[in-house]
Amino acid sequence: MMTYHLDTIYTEQDKARVKAGFATYAVQNNVPPREEKNWIYRDADEQCIACLEMMFAGQQGYIKILWVDEAHRGNGLALKLMQQADVFARLSGLHEMWVDTHGYQAPEFYKKCGYTMIAEVPDYIAGHARLFFRKALA
Repeated sequence: MMTYHLDTIYTEQDKARVKAGFATYAVQNNVPPREEKNWIYRDADEQCIACLEMMFAGQQGYIKILWVDEAHRGNGLALKLMQQADVFARLSGLHEMWVDTHGYQAPEFYKKCGYTMIAEVPDYIAGHARLFFRKALA
């Protein structure tokens, strides 16, 4: 009989194993492997002040994280990051992009970037909705 124990420490080795397990299962089900692309703005001290993490597979891309440090907001960095992701997506042959956000974050920003809201989950967290957006590239 197998014995198991529950742990709350999630190591980098654990994360790599889980990610590899997901990738193997996806391939077994004819799903293309996920890849990642990241863009980071740094200040003069090489500190990360803005970042976009993108995941893509097949013909779809997903904006996983878009973040700009509060002191640097309003300088167009988020828009520049979204433009970089858009160019990359088009050059990579992706047909659509996805992003989800919360009502208190920046839903109007994504609309300005050409995304259309396709779903809303009201009162998702602390009274705020979770919003899902899609952008066709083809």
